[in-house]
Amino acid sequence: MPVTITSGRAPPLADTQAFLNGLEKHKEAGPAKDMFNWDAPLSVARAPGRLDVMGGIADYSGSLVLQMPISEAAHVALQLQGGASAPRVRVVSIPAPGEEAHRAPSFEAPMPALFPGGQPLEYEAARELFKADPSSSWAAYIAGCLLVLARDGPDAPALAARLAGSSVSVLVQSRVPEGKGVSSSAAVEVATMTALAGALGVAAEALPGRQLAILCQRVENLVVGAPCGIMDQMACTLGRQHSLLALLCQPAEVRGTVEMPPHVAVWGVDSGIRHSVGGSDYGSVRVGAFMGLRIASSDGQPSGPAGPPPARWGGYLARLSPSLLAQSVAAHLPDRVRGADFLQTYTTHYDTVTHVDPEKEYAVRQPASHPVHENFRVITFEQALKLPPGPEQLRLLGELMFQSHASYSGCGLGSVGTDRLVELVREEGQAAAAAGQPGGPLWGAKITGGGCGGTVCILGEEGPEGEAAVARVVRRYAAERGVKPEEVKVFRGSSPGAAEVGPMTVMVK
Repeated sequence: MPVTITSGRAPPLADTQAFLNGLEKHKEAGPAKDMFNWDAPLSVARAPGRLDVMGGIADYSGSLVLQMPISEAAHVALQLQGGASAPRVRVVSIPAPGEEAHRAPSFEAPMPALFPGGQPLEYEAARELFKADPSSSWAAYIAGCLLVLARDGPDAPALAARLAGSSVSVLVQSRVPEGKGVSSSAAVEVATMTALAGALGVAAEALPGRQLAILCQRVENLVVGAPCGIMDQMACTLGRQHSLLALLCQPAEVRGTVEMPPHVAVWGVDSGIRHSVGGSDYGSVRVGAFMGLRIASSDGQPSGPAGPPPARWGGYLARLSPSLLAQSVAAHLPDRVRGADFLQTYTTHYDTVTHVDPEKEYAVRQPASHPVHENFRVITFEQALKLPPGPEQLRLLGELMFQSHASYSGCGLGSVGTDRLVELVREEGQAAAAAGQPGGPLWGAKITGGGCGGTVCILGEEGPEGEAAVARVVRRYAAERGVKPEEVKVFRGSSPGAAEVGPMTVMVK
């Protein structure tokens, strides 16, 4: 057998087996041909993307979120080569079969550039290093894992010493499409960190899934410079197939998994509008939410000589109930505020991964109110999934999703494409009602993740009628956009998170 698995927690999934089979071809030709010592083992890992069913951007404010790992996943093959006279890090990204490359295919740097004097580079310096060449800035998601593990991982000094003296080669192939709001970056980070831990011999007991996900979030926040919350990395790591990961983001408390009722299904439909958590709209909404937290923490009073007060509610707006928001807090929140005026009055907005631009005006009331109401919606959604099947259950689930979508739009995170997809789902329900079938096979829809485009999550009836209704939505949307229906990506199905599968060690003969 050309590829032999010498250690691993579980038999490979079908897509992992295809990736392993591809390694034999990469050994013979292509950009990865000379990057590995093919007589030595490789560490291989897989991490899926995720579909944000409920919760979304409220994660950074401590909300409960419900996330479904999707079928599409990222794979990484990684090898440490110790004792190199001139150690280097090399990353090669190859498109999945049938897909096109969207970036420079490789990144290479001398290891001393990442580990000057044998010590991991400071995060701010690392951000500047990867931003220096925009064509290879994508490598920050992968090479950044080396830095974060060496700075903040278990027994970090020993890991830093090993990495600083070794060459590291990383082959990445991902089927999680970028810019769709399904955590393509988190999937790559989690797969890389899992493979790296496997290559270094870091046991799962020393780096459990929760901590691995937190380290991956640090890669994105501190090395890449994207202010994402924790839910993406947690879902890619700890998600369970066909189940919703219930995660309380305070900061990362797994509440368990919620089984989808057998009569309920979810789909993701791509709007074709590229999404990015590094975009200004997402960042501005996050800043506005934390501004609201700061203002509410002192009942609107400015900072005094002693400085700003500690953040109330443990720093999580989601701990505030909607009734208390309305009765005691909302009156203190301005609709909008200029950055310079906010800083002069309140000094800080508490958030460590964003900054307030003095020249910019920020919405405050809606971004700060959104996580309060979203957390309540998610709690209600989770409980509604446990209700007896029936029209009332389905209407409640759908209405909660429609409310979440409307709240995103109120924050300025909507888009023409996602709004239209949600409206088409509503029209399916209206058409069914007119035909004497109240509700129909589709019950709700919402924008996902960071908003501003990306994917819409649709909730509907499991089975042929639900599939047919989604197909009608896709056909109408494609016709309006002037594309073929098959060009509209639909996410179906699910797969296990990286922690369940774990890393595997392989030999390619």
